[in-house]
Amino acid sequence: MLAARIAYSSEGHAEVRARYFEDHKLHLRSTGLKIRQSGPLFNGDGPQIGALIVAEVEDLAELTTFSARDPFVVHGVYRQVEILEWRVTIG
Repeated sequence: MLAARIAYSSEGHAEVRARYFEDHKLHLRSTGLKIRQSGPLFNGDGPQIGALIVAEVEDLAELTTFSARDPFVVHGVYRQVEILEWRVTIG
């Protein structure tokens, strides 16, 4: 199945984000999760407001476990994380 992780950024955590950015990237690349797409979310021309991951998983628990170990989640860079099944209708 495909699943999406939508993570919403905490305000005032730019320094923490910068401190753990390399650890976050390493986590994305080294866990074995089959990530199809990943990247930041923006509200128009403003600052980054979060991030989206679309991954191929056996079940939602796989992405939930992955997310719980993400340094950005562990250190509060994200204030809220949603894990949802995603069903492609076009593409």
